[in-house]
Amino acid sequence: MTNAALAPATSDAADRSARRLASFLTFAGVSHFVVPGFYEAIVPRWIGHEKAVVRWSGVVEIVAGALVAAPRTRKVGGWVALLTFIGVYPANIQMAVSAGRPHDAESTAIWLRLPLQFPMFAWAYKHTR
Repeated sequence: MTNAALAPATSDAADRSARRLASFLTFAGVSHFVVPGFYEAIVPRWIGHEKAVVRWSGVVEIVAGALVAAPRTRKVGGWVALLTFIGVYPANIQMAVSAGRPHDAESTAIWLRLPLQFPMFAWAYKHTR
């Protein structure tokens, strides 16, 4: 029996999940350089240094994506992704606060994003094991 036959049936699903996570992180990281103004506007006021924060968080997301994409570095990449998602959560809170109370479809969607970040935390955590 080959090693491939002994591998868990979920390895293909796990690989697909990791590739999707890596793509998501890479796309998000690149978008920090393509549309930096969007991200600069949601950097919490107490952090400041919006341009630097946006550039560095973009770099970190791209690096996390690369680490998750490679099976040999996937666990480290999962941790980097998880810590990145946690680290940028204040920006999601800032975006919601700036949108004000939900009063239309856009502001409602922004507020609904907050609890939807937790499945992303779980998605990244899944790849730390």
